[in-house]
Amino acid sequence: MDGIESNRQPCTKKLKKEALGFGDDRISELPDDIIFTILSFLPLEDVVSTSLLSPRWLDLWKHSPYLEFFDTDDLYRIKSDTEHASWDVGTCKHVKMVNSVLESHQALFLKHFRLNFYVNKSAQSVVTKWLGFVWSRQVESLNMNFRCYNVKHAVMLEDLLGQMRPMKYLQNLSLIMMKVSGEDISLFLKNCPFLRKLRIAHSFLTSDVHISGATLALENLWIIGCSFMESVVINIFAPNVFMVCVDARPGKLRFKNVPRLADARLRITGPTYTMDHFTSTLSCLTSQLHRLTLDGRDTDKLLAKGFPQLPNLKELSVELTCLLPVTHVISACPRLHCFIFMVGQDRVAKKFEEFPGLDLELGEAFAFQGFLGEVSVHVTVDFSGKIAGGGDVNNCWCHLEVMKIECVSSPKGVLRRAVRGDDGGGEQAPTLAAR
Repeated sequence: MDGIESNRQPCTKKLKKEALGFGDDRISELPDDIIFTILSFLPLEDVVSTSLLSPRWLDLWKHSPYLEFFDTDDLYRIKSDTEHASWDVGTCKHVKMVNSVLESHQALFLKHFRLNFYVNKSAQSVVTKWLGFVWSRQVESLNMNFRCYNVKHAVMLEDLLGQMRPMKYLQNLSLIMMKVSGEDISLFLKNCPFLRKLRIAHSFLTSDVHISGATLALENLWIIGCSFMESVVINIFAPNVFMVCVDARPGKLRFKNVPRLADARLRITGPTYTMDHFTSTLSCLTSQLHRLTLDGRDTDKLLAKGFPQLPNLKELSVELTCLLPVTHVISACPRLHCFIFMVGQDRVAKKFEEFPGLDLELGEAFAFQGFLGEVSVHVTVDFSGKIAGGGDVNNCWCHLEVMKIECVSSPKGVLRRAVRGDDGGGEQAPTLAAR
């Protein structure tokens, strides 16, 4: 026993850590690519502070291919005119942070360069310097969101592109909350031959937009939530585009030579938008669309007689303000499998009280029930007889498999779903699921 006791070592904290695998710095032994991926999930301030960990980490952050400058404060607060005027580029901590990091950063290849904090036009020269850094690197994704809701104070993209160089590596470009001209967009398309995704959101467009070119690689296009000069037209002539999400203004959206376009999301703007505008916009897309989303408060007028024939449409989503007869829509889309009604949470209670279908006794029916936000909802649709507004739906509804009611403004995207199943034995009981 004495011999056994003499061979035992004291159980120290150090030995316990080593036994658990904590004795060595395992993270520092990882390849740089894996460490960079881990660092990409951290705020940039924390990434820079890793230089204090050990000599191995001293300059590691300077070679990270991810540069993301993001202000988490006041994400949705709109500044007053006084705040716009008093904002000082020289004292802004985020501007100082960007300047400091770019002076030290050494990586030639950047997977993602992102600016997401408030900047106004008084910082034009500083932003030009930042873009000079971008032009000198091989950047794969560029995202600029300057959070300036006031067009009088917004950064003008045109003034930033004087020294622009070809960006052969750029695949993803996002421009948010700035003044953008059609010429600016064309310049990017010309200098970025492999650009796959272009997103322009909540910006002010000052001239006609031409998304065009026989060799254009663009596949995914967003021009959404923007303000326009009245005469501005969006022209989309892009052979490789397969998804668009765009503001649809009366007579101001035109498609041509888009043979791959299968997914269109249109934000209907303005009470003057009519069925004629809608059918004209879709005239060259009717046989190729598989998915269509209609967003905006004025979509109701489009869900009526005259809805264009879309023979290959499989999914249709519409913003719902009142329950209208949709037999015309279903009849025009013989391959429709999924019909989604998007409901704004702020008007759920009021609008559902107006639904004529809620008072109908439909017998064995297809039903939605549950909560959208804090509002109790129960909507019933009968696949075997009549639907709100009348009309025999036996034939035109037989192909529909899924309907959803989606609360689009709920923070967690609350969704209640019922699925129509047909196993040859008649209707199955609807199932409810929450996301």
